[in-house]
Amino acid sequence: MNFPKNKNIVVITVPPTFVGERLCPLGMIPIGILKIVAFLKKKGNNVKYINMHSGITEDRALVSHIPAVKWKKKPMGLSGRRQAEMSIEGKSFEYLEKELKNVSFKPNEIWISCSFSFDYDLVKEYVDLCRDVWPSAIINVGGDFARGGYGVGDLVGADIVSAERISEADQCLPDFSCVPDWHYGLFQLQIGCVNKCSFCHINMDKPQFYSPDLIVNYMKEFNEKYHPKSFMNWDPNVALNRRQLTEFLEKYIDSGINVTLSFGKGLQPNLIDSSVLKLMNKARVNSVTIPMESASYEASKRLSKPYTIISSVKLLAAAKDAGLPLANCRCTSLLGYPDDDLQSFFRIYLTLLSFGASPSPFPVYLFPGAPDYFKFKPMLGNKDISAFHGQLWPLLPDEKIDSYLNLYKFIELTNMKSIQKNISLLSPEMRDVLGDEAGKFRKFTERCLNAKEDTLEEFRKINEDLDSSSVRSPLSERDNDRRNKKTVSDIKNKANENMKKIKQANKTSPLKNKKTNKKKTLLCIIANPGNPKRSVSKALCEYYLKEYKERHKGAEIIKLYLPDEGLPFVNEEYVDYVYYGDRSKELSADTKNILALAEKYVSQLRAADEILIVSPMYTLSIPAILKAYFETIASYVYYYKEREMFSPKNVLCLISRDGVYPKSGRAADKNAAYLNAQETILAAALGFLGLSENPDFIDISNLFSRHLLPSVIASVKQRIDRYLEGDHSAAYRLDF
Repeated sequence: MNFPKNKNIVVITVPPTFVGERLCPLGMIPIGILKIVAFLKKKGNNVKYINMHSGITEDRALVSHIPAVKWKKKPMGLSGRRQAEMSIEGKSFEYLEKELKNVSFKPNEIWISCSFSFDYDLVKEYVDLCRDVWPSAIINVGGDFARGGYGVGDLVGADIVSAERISEADQCLPDFSCVPDWHYGLFQLQIGCVNKCSFCHINMDKPQFYSPDLIVNYMKEFNEKYHPKSFMNWDPNVALNRRQLTEFLEKYIDSGINVTLSFGKGLQPNLIDSSVLKLMNKARVNSVTIPMESASYEASKRLSKPYTIISSVKLLAAAKDAGLPLANCRCTSLLGYPDDDLQSFFRIYLTLLSFGASPSPFPVYLFPGAPDYFKFKPMLGNKDISAFHGQLWPLLPDEKIDSYLNLYKFIELTNMKSIQKNISLLSPEMRDVLGDEAGKFRKFTERCLNAKEDTLEEFRKINEDLDSSSVRSPLSERDNDRRNKKTVSDIKNKANENMKKIKQANKTSPLKNKKTNKKKTLLCIIANPGNPKRSVSKALCEYYLKEYKERHKGAEIIKLYLPDEGLPFVNEEYVDYVYYGDRSKELSADTKNILALAEKYVSQLRAADEILIVSPMYTLSIPAILKAYFETIASYVYYYKEREMFSPKNVLCLISRDGVYPKSGRAADKNAAYLNAQETILAAALGFLGLSENPDFIDISNLFSRHLLPSVIASVKQRIDRYLEGDHSAAYRLDF
């Protein structure tokens, strides 16, 4: 391909689409496009990048309230008779038109890049819009949708279809300057893959690996300029080169960058060991994706992966031991094949809940070029490639779609303790399978952990041992006919029996590691020295703890009442000892006391599963004793323990104040911009320590209006109840 030189070029990236709910955070700018921008600039071109992505990096549960850009309806299911409303995970057509018209130069070329072949019709609409605004510009489309789309690029009406990878661009560092603001960072250690998984086409690129020194250096520069909340990894299989990953983690730790890492595109389980996981914990990795595609032997054979779920279960246990926050870790499994084995699915689901991990089922996406595409293409006949989107369930008959949609709702709403509450979402067939697996999944986990090797033969033995008497396809038509004859009372009785199995199974754990049997621990930090009979925040704290005990039987609650701790401010001797490393003299009793308290507080925080902070507003901020608490801990772990920061935990701040203040320190009065530093200082301290990037807040406001106290207290109690039931919208987070 002849690349343009000294031209005016507009570059546009096409955001992904979704149905109903975003399955994962896909609002990030592809790092490859930033490399292409850098490459074009090296050729002397004047480049304008139009970012059409939403910028959302949070988990789907945290962004469900964000309005979607409605797009159009598409055919759903195998027959295509049903319709689904599709949305765009990005900005509107009006935004694109405005940006195109505001380009400061007349473009010679417009480059449009798209990742997914089934979004080619969105690319076509972008092409048409660009042509309306700049009719003389040459329009060039490319990206994976064209490279692996088997002619789909020709359908969009562009002047040029670039179906080859630009190898020179791959060697460029990403040009982050083409976007003015960043709240997250991106990094890439490799491209390509050697695996030949049935549902994936990443192996169309041979692996290339980048220097960890080079990557860490630009991450350091990026951090100093933009101060991101997290760095997102862009590798489809970052564990492919274990030595390179280890070197990167070590250099990242040594760099002093105090920003969390996220490996959201997956770790190959059989390539990760405890030493890598420990480095990840030390590097403040706050989320990873662990593939758990199938617990079925037959499906595992078909998927053609270089490991089975044996390695996935072992990785879960090792990640828990290493201190990784499993609640933030997506564990992906596949649904939507014609021969789905829901026995396998629920086995994975219950196993993940027992570890405290996050089940993340994905519908099957048919990527042109992947083995599954060729296998199932005859079933699909002349169906348009735009209908191959996973959330359109292209391989499912119409009668199964609703039960699968409800299964997704069930997964989203349910943890081990709330299965009974949401089980009505499941079809009778699914309830049967869930109940059957409640008595088996613990044994399945044991067998995987104790397996001496990860081979298909070993996995076959585990499956035969567990299922020799009940191997079946749970949603076969024969089973449907049989089960549809059941009466309502039969179904209810069966559901009750299943729940007894689940509750009984949850009482025991197959894991030999004692950590998994540890009771849930809540650390409650109280910074209010006020009289308990008069303090509203203390009264509501007690209400929270009482309700927490009701919902977490046997949980350990540790109350740390800071006004009684006798915690002094750090002194000169402490600074010399901790910060400057001066060990030349005997420490005084006061300094030894500070160190002893620091060790106590650090130990409490590390042992806690959840943290509750109760703090009034003092001088528009927090009490000095709470600030001293954070200062003591931060100096201890950051300097004395050489950045042994904490793993992320669930943190709620119950804060009280006499007035009514806007969130995030913003004030309605532009002349008083910092009337509230209460939330921001708490968020900053917790983020620096690694305990929470963005903690939850429940505020008790307007206490100055004494006549409103009863209604204020009643309202906050309702919010606490909702929060403890799992509705985190009852709290708020800062809008950074």
